[in-house]
Amino acid sequence: MSDATSTTPTPSPTPPLILEIRVHGVSNSPPAEMLESEPDAIERVDGDALGSFWERKDKAAKDGVTSTQAFSWGAQTRTGGGALAAIGRAFVHVGWFLLLPYALVNLAYWTREIKYQPDGTTRAWHGDTGSGTVRVFGLVLTFIAVAAFCSVALDLVAVQCFRGTATEANQVCAALPSMFDGLRGLDVDSRAALLGLVPVIVILVLYLIARSGRVRFEARIERFGKQIGSQGDEGRPLLATRGFWAAARSRDTTEWLHVAGALLLVLFLLAFDASFPAADCIGAPVTKDLVTCLGNVDWVPMGVVIVTGAGIVAVVVGVIISSSTPLREDQSPKDPSQQAKQKPSADKRNARKRAYAFVCLVYAAVGYIVWIALTFTPLTDTAKVTSQFTGLITAPLVLMSVALFLALYAVSWRVRSTWRRRTSAVVLTFGAAALLLSQVLSDSATQWALTGVAVVLVAIHLIISRTSQANPGAAEGESDAGELRFRAWRGQGAAVVMLLALFVSMALSSLLVLAVASWLGTPEPGETDRIWRTPGDPLPVSDWDVPDAYERFAVLLMLVVVAILVLLIVAAIVVFAKKLVRFTLPELKWKGDAPKDEGDAESRGGVEKPGPGYPAVLVDPNERVRIRASARRSSHLLHRGEPLFAWIAVFAAIGFFSLSSSIVFDAAKRFLEEAAPGLPAGLRGAATTILVALALAVTAAIVANAAASGERPLGVFWDVVAFFPRAGHPFAPPCFAERAVPELAEHTRKFLRQSPADPGKPWSAVIMTAHSMGSTISAATILALRGERFSEEPSAGPLLTDRIALLSYGSQLRGYFSRFFPSVFGYQVLGVPGLAGPSLWKADPWGRQVLAEFPSADAGGADAAAQTRAAAKALARAETKAEVRSGAYKKDSLAEMLGAGESRAPRWRNLWRRTDFLGFPVFSYDSDENPVDRGATETAPGYQWTVATHSAYLGTEQIELARGELVRELSDNPVG
Repeated sequence: MSDATSTTPTPSPTPPLILEIRVHGVSNSPPAEMLESEPDAIERVDGDALGSFWERKDKAAKDGVTSTQAFSWGAQTRTGGGALAAIGRAFVHVGWFLLLPYALVNLAYWTREIKYQPDGTTRAWHGDTGSGTVRVFGLVLTFIAVAAFCSVALDLVAVQCFRGTATEANQVCAALPSMFDGLRGLDVDSRAALLGLVPVIVILVLYLIARSGRVRFEARIERFGKQIGSQGDEGRPLLATRGFWAAARSRDTTEWLHVAGALLLVLFLLAFDASFPAADCIGAPVTKDLVTCLGNVDWVPMGVVIVTGAGIVAVVVGVIISSSTPLREDQSPKDPSQQAKQKPSADKRNARKRAYAFVCLVYAAVGYIVWIALTFTPLTDTAKVTSQFTGLITAPLVLMSVALFLALYAVSWRVRSTWRRRTSAVVLTFGAAALLLSQVLSDSATQWALTGVAVVLVAIHLIISRTSQANPGAAEGESDAGELRFRAWRGQGAAVVMLLALFVSMALSSLLVLAVASWLGTPEPGETDRIWRTPGDPLPVSDWDVPDAYERFAVLLMLVVVAILVLLIVAAIVVFAKKLVRFTLPELKWKGDAPKDEGDAESRGGVEKPGPGYPAVLVDPNERVRIRASARRSSHLLHRGEPLFAWIAVFAAIGFFSLSSSIVFDAAKRFLEEAAPGLPAGLRGAATTILVALALAVTAAIVANAAASGERPLGVFWDVVAFFPRAGHPFAPPCFAERAVPELAEHTRKFLRQSPADPGKPWSAVIMTAHSMGSTISAATILALRGERFSEEPSAGPLLTDRIALLSYGSQLRGYFSRFFPSVFGYQVLGVPGLAGPSLWKADPWGRQVLAEFPSADAGGADAAAQTRAAAKALARAETKAEVRSGAYKKDSLAEMLGAGESRAPRWRNLWRRTDFLGFPVFSYDSDENPVDRGATETAPGYQWTVATHSAYLGTEQIELARGELVRELSDNPVG
């Protein structure tokens, strides 16, 4: 929308030059399909193998659109494995799969409430509440991965797979390849020091994978970062700030700190193990007291433990410091003549951060080299014999507990009161200390007391974190991420996603450790009789001790999976109890008469407006109506993901708490043993077997995908998690938006600025036609172009966004992104009404929102409607729809940039259908006086009749009519 300084040109007597740019979604539709043509009838007009623009060779104009191009960005989220051999590609895909928990950490970073930036024109970035905690949480997940690989390389291989001393080592694990036999001549500490390089190498591989993705987009995003943020006012929305694109993401500083932390953790574990040469702690802390079972201290390696521990603390401090980039003080000379001569200089604080991280990395590397040298000196006892690696007895559980309490702390972030958040932090710190202390002591009474203290302190934290404010940020005058009811999990998105990340991280770690332990520790089979064999007896703990933390987590994983399955079965019974139901359906517009089976909502098996008892049962439908209604019900199963993930997070948090307290877990074990002798051992064995089988199945699936030349290791999920800059974890998947958004913005900018100054000649305009994830890219592009004008140097003329229209279909902008990422894509950023969360149990998961968005008289009378609306508690809205629209069009929102005003609808149309499992309305479920949403046919184009779901929008009459509306608006109102 133009401001007072915009120059409005005289409408041209000739038709405008309108470029339609079609942007595909997560399905990565090929350019020919987007252009509704054949591959040999199109040509590339710009771009490269990662991002490109295509158009038809005939360049035929149609329906007021001068030319149509397709923007293909899908290769930016794929591994590009086609050039690799199948084996190499499989390793790459496995590596990408290991990044999954880090991708979730990155999502947790962006689910938080983030203040508007103080200045959108600089490279400064204020991460706001919790930014440092999320990054520390990410570091802990890196440590959990390191501990898992240490359990394999140090505990299982270096210690347990070699029996005897350095001079008399006569036994090696039968499953271990003979290439490891040469390590028999080394003592335990030397062998462990060498194999300790394995987890370090794994972290370096993850670093290289992450860095290779970052380098592909680095130059492009740096140029883009300099182009945006020229509006010179407050940093809103976040997507229009230079800091979002140029400073928010993790770079060398955080990457180096994670590598340094990995090195230091391995060194800490090695030195700690060597500090207690006479330790005998198998069974601790249940049967033995850790304080006494460790034995005498060797103070030479203990000195290394102390120095290494200080280094780990320094790494944590560095991660916290690097979470924000504050504004640099104005250093320009007061003399105007000197200002012109001054050359731009880099922010010295960023250079100091990189120097700090580099020093930590050198510190860790030198320390490890020194340790390896020490293990090959006479200081090491070559006669040392051990069957355990003391450093890993409690390390995995300690790291898991720390990550758990960091995730619990995130619950308080929605409370914008500083003293309450700090109080919660103190309370949780004491709670974590009590729980960790219970792992060290073996006295059961003390353990129960400490566990009880931890439970009480966590409960106090949850009480402190409660809030009655509808929008805490706005109430405190800090920011406006929207009301809590319109945010996922009522503003606790970071806590939920962090718990899910911890769950996935422990699952992957357990998969790794238990699979290797099963491979190395399976005894030789007994006698065979024809087709029968007698399984060997399991090895005693004294011969083969599988790391306890991972076996326990296998049981937890099995219990959580069972609980979720029970929850899903109950939800399915509730949802399917009504059989097929009549959902509200959007109005369909046609160029001529509507098909017989797609007339009004009633004939399609739905209703135009909800009535009493919504949704009503669909009685005696014909075949096509039944198929459509079944497709609607099936598509809504995926819409229930938000509450389902909340339940998983709750189950995981309870399980992690019980794992963190040995006394709770073992009390449950004793109870089951008394109730059914042998049951705990059976559950543990079954859980381990299931987890190992799952590890093999996952690995086989990844390898099969690689062998089939599949270029996406995790399918469409990768396209979603890889949208945001890597601000939470440096090893998260590379952000494709850092290239896709700048490319689309530059292509749009270039076309619009080719308009001639002569008002009698055609002017330029752009329609972005975007599917699914493409609508998110297009919205981000439009928001990032805020403030840019027709003339760049000097900045003058109309705003570029005044000549842009958006046509989205199958979009998740309001359904998912506005709820999960309220500060980046919140409803107030989009300029649409807020959306209440879905239900896991209702036949229509969006029933509350549907009942709230339709006029009260439609729900069975004013009194019944008032009761229904009060029960729904979904949407605080004015009486008239005009007031709803004007209230939704927030300042600097996407809708306002697209021309929305008190008497004008935005240049935005969105197509959706109830059978689309990933598509939602972006303004309202009510089609009446809806300025944006339009219904789309549920019949897919083609010879055979099929139900259209997430695709099959292009070529429908509804998308052509919606495009025609936007063409007319651009033609009649060239500058809004």
